[in-house]
Amino acid sequence: MVYWQYPAMEMTQVGNCTTGKRLKIQIREGCFHLQERTDKRKTKRLLCALLAAAAVMGAAMPCSAVRIEPMPEQAGTLYGTQGIEREIYQPLSQAVQQGKTELDLSLSQPIKSQTRFLELCRQALTQVRRDYPESFLDNHTDFTYYYNQNGYYRVVYQLGYLKLSDQQKQSMTDEVEKIVRQGKKQCSNTVQLLQYFQETLCRRVEYDMTAAKSDSDHYPTSFHAYGALMKGKSVCQGYAYAFKLLCDQAQIPCWIVTGYYGDEPHAWNYVWLDGAYYLVDVTWDDANGRASDSPWFLAGSSYAKNYRIEDNSAPGELAASSYFTAGTKRQAQRTDKQESRPARSLSRAANS
Repeated sequence: MVYWQYPAMEMTQVGNCTTGKRLKIQIREGCFHLQERTDKRKTKRLLCALLAAAAVMGAAMPCSAVRIEPMPEQAGTLYGTQGIEREIYQPLSQAVQQGKTELDLSLSQPIKSQTRFLELCRQALTQVRRDYPESFLDNHTDFTYYYNQNGYYRVVYQLGYLKLSDQQKQSMTDEVEKIVRQGKKQCSNTVQLLQYFQETLCRRVEYDMTAAKSDSDHYPTSFHAYGALMKGKSVCQGYAYAFKLLCDQAQIPCWIVTGYYGDEPHAWNYVWLDGAYYLVDVTWDDANGRASDSPWFLAGSSYAKNYRIEDNSAPGELAASSYFTAGTKRQAQRTDKQESRPARSLSRAANS
């Protein structure tokens, strides 16, 4: 029996795979370090950088969010809902929700390909981060994996969390509830509520240029929704995580999508609205001073040409046109109905 250890954030192939030695790879977390500008918007625009991996949670907290499954006619299904992906994803997501520091998982059937096995282990963790932004998992989560003559059959995750007190975590939960509660008082429909979330984050959050030039070791909260919501400073993924937290609390189907904007690592959101997916990128909205009724907010595919998605993190294809068309202030007349969603909503806490 031989075992190996890799950081779950990024699988870089190193070492001799036949030596049977334990490997623990230290990786350098990267952000694009561009020339500093004094103008806030220019700074944000230039420094829209992030690790496409994130922060997720310490102590177990109630999950008020929803997990939306696509209709059968839509392309694919959500990650972790079937097969070997589910076998890894489901117990890992439960462990993170419960604040566990280790998960020892043996597969029902060994996997012959090392590449395939590593990808499954990495992808499961990445997806848990996207699905559970209310968590505080840090960027030091490693995993050790084992193989024998039958293949790769066991993985042990060592789960690390941001060093926040229970009071700090609860304060973020309270703040999310407060923002959503205030938004519902002021808004009469889902579109207006989404606009309220965008405007609130743009008003309250400053892009953290210092964190973007450094890493999450030195500025851990800036890579998480906690930085955006509680400290007013965040990099791109913090904006995206905070927006999803607000949508989850409001029971609006929302996803975190990671990949690239141009050549820069980036994170943004998709939302499900009136039977279609739309793109939301609060970081770029803030950087460019975009109004919440511009065609860049709730954007369709025609306004998403610079985005490149990784890891199949998008739940489906974007609508062809933006919700708000250029030069038109579209009035939001939507009446919320359960059947307007892609399919049934699943309580993520149940993981059924």
